[in-house]
Amino acid sequence: MRQVNSAAGAAANLGRSAARGLFGGFKNRVAGAAIASLKLWSILLLGGVVFVLAVVAAPVLIVVLAMTVGVSHGIPLDVPALAAPPGPPLAPGELACPVPGATITQAWGPSDLPGEPAMFGYAHFHTGIDLGVAAGMPIRAAEPGQVVQAAAQTDDLGMLVGYGNLVRIQASSGRIDYYGHLSAFAVQRGDVVQTGQVVGFVGSTGYSTGPHVHFEVRVDGTPVNPAPYLRPC
Repeated sequence: MRQVNSAAGAAANLGRSAARGLFGGFKNRVAGAAIASLKLWSILLLGGVVFVLAVVAAPVLIVVLAMTVGVSHGIPLDVPALAAPPGPPLAPGELACPVPGATITQAWGPSDLPGEPAMFGYAHFHTGIDLGVAAGMPIRAAEPGQVVQAAAQTDDLGMLVGYGNLVRIQASSGRIDYYGHLSAFAVQRGDVVQTGQVVGFVGSTGYSTGPHVHFEVRVDGTPVNPAPYLRPC
């Protein structure tokens, strides 16, 4: 009888040990699965947060960068801020169209673009006229003169800003003509050019939203509207 009881006790102990091992292993597997699932969800959540931040923040950062590195024609070029524009010493039809076939995509005058400089009593003012035409088209001198600048406008990071690739020509009258956003130059500083001579090629460098030429005329450092004196394009 004692042997039977001893055997029964041993069997009971063995059963309890087996049960503890079985349920202990199951418990460990459940805990491990829960931890792995928690890690997975944490990774997915973190990835989602990073994605949302990238989508939302990237455009904001791009706009801020564009505004801080120098935009439009707000880069100082010895432009006085006057209360009213003076009358330019130009005659109708005196200036040849720099890019025949172009259309005016932005006129001279007050602007809504935040990158334009404050001038003539306006918060933002477009200091020239934009002549829209296909990229790569030749840009021709509107009048004879000497090239005083044929260089890129860059910021401290070496990025093209403002007028981008800019050619400035001083006419015999003393006024200075600007040709901005060029893709390439055809002249260099010191060159003497004649009306109709190619000075560069149409591009979209600097602060620009598409291929065009920013044509600007300054008299004694002050921008004047060239449109009334420009021959039809």
